[in-house]
Amino acid sequence: MVVPAETELIARAKRGDVDAFCLLVSGHRRSMYSLALRLCRNHHDAEDLSQEAFLSAYRALDRFRGDSSLQTWLRRIMVNSFVNSNRKKKQLTATDITEGKGFPIAGSDRTAFNNVMVQQVLQYLEEFPARQRLMFVMKHQEGLTYEEIADSCGISVGTVKQTVFRVIEKLRQKFHSPGIQISEGSNARLSEIP
Repeated sequence: MVVPAETELIARAKRGDVDAFCLLVSGHRRSMYSLALRLCRNHHDAEDLSQEAFLSAYRALDRFRGDSSLQTWLRRIMVNSFVNSNRKKKQLTATDITEGKGFPIAGSDRTAFNNVMVQQVLQYLEEFPARQRLMFVMKHQEGLTYEEIADSCGISVGTVKQTVFRVIEKLRQKFHSPGIQISEGSNARLSEIP
């Protein structure tokens, strides 16, 4: 499952070649930072989380077997780092995450409404355990499949589906709006909430 170009870099990095590891990191830096930002909702915390995940990956590189893609393996490390750091730090600073994948272009008719809705959803999500928030964000903001989330979190697909469904149901109850339809099969985004 490892990209052929990465195979040689991984082998070199496992032998202690720091430059090879840096090349691996540079290929995944943007996507990992993007995930970290969506999890932390704060630029500085996202940078710290990304660095922590890459450092952990470097330390554990000899245990990377190639059963999954390097991207998936790095995500799993980031998820674990996030969950562990969240246990230590309960209060996360929220920032506007309405820019990026799945959100309307600024200036559109629904942008202001969607921004308010997203902020309310994020506020409600703070009441959920970190792992539930993480799965919800990975599904509905990152656009990952249930299989990718399960692989990243090291759990079954059924557990991910059940967790995301429960979070959605609880959010519906919070909004007192049984009419909210978030399409399960098409990687719905927060902006799809009417």
